[in-house]
Amino acid sequence: MGKWISISMISIVIAAGTLAATEPDAKELAQKGYNLFKDVLAGDEAKLPEAIRYMEEARAADATYVPNLFNLARAYFFDGITFDNEQAIGKAEKTFARIVELDPNRTDAMAFHGAILAQMSRGQDIPLFMRGAEMLRTALQKTPDDLTVRIVVSFVTRSVPPEARGFIGVKDPVGDLKFIGNVLGSFDSDYAPHASVVMNAFIGESLLAAGDKENARASFEKALAVSQPHDSGSLAGRKLLDKTITDRMNGGGKSILADPLFSGCHSCHLAAPDKLLGRK
Repeated sequence: MGKWISISMISIVIAAGTLAATEPDAKELAQKGYNLFKDVLAGDEAKLPEAIRYMEEARAADATYVPNLFNLARAYFFDGITFDNEQAIGKAEKTFARIVELDPNRTDAMAFHGAILAQMSRGQDIPLFMRGAEMLRTALQKTPDDLTVRIVVSFVTRSVPPEARGFIGVKDPVGDLKFIGNVLGSFDSDYAPHASVVMNAFIGESLLAAGDKENARASFEKALAVSQPHDSGSLAGRKLLDKTITDRMNGGGKSILADPLFSGCHSCHLAAPDKLLGRK
């Protein structure tokens, strides 16, 4: 009997070990999701549901793995702003909030959370806007040189009335964009081959909105002067971006921000423009 019990226990232990070995690994699932999300940012937007699924599975395997939560929140955010998906925006808000709970030093997540709260306020829910503004200001005060924080804060301040900018802690939105542009001017990455182009185009648009046509044109020209990428996909994306910038620089009446190419998170990453999905 004792021998039988011992053999049974060994069998159970082996079986348990086998089950543990086949359990999904959070980091592996997270990496698969992130790799797919990079394809989405490059333009292959049909992969977004699969990317989110892998990252959600990674969260189920480890609900405290912050790198995965950050990418998942960004994927939700991408879904929300690209396809006008309010449910995805709500998921992004909750996920960024969870990241800040787990790691209060993640000011990039704090800035995104504040931006979403400000957006959700729709300019009418003042307490909600103030919560978002406070988070944005805190993130900026804690890490003024964090590029993600500066980018998020600068784009929020572009969308709010001038009198509301003080609550966020920004006095010169164009100056912030120039700070970002200077950083990205020395930035060279296959992951975001158009970062400098896009940022200089945004600076040009901001200057144009302020009535400074001369410096706006100089910024648009600076965007167009950025060296062209070498791979065919990124080059195809650059040609589309350059066309929109050129049209605007030469008197086009429509803001570049009204063009889907510049209105989503994929602008800096565009390498599969032929795979972009339709917009509402």
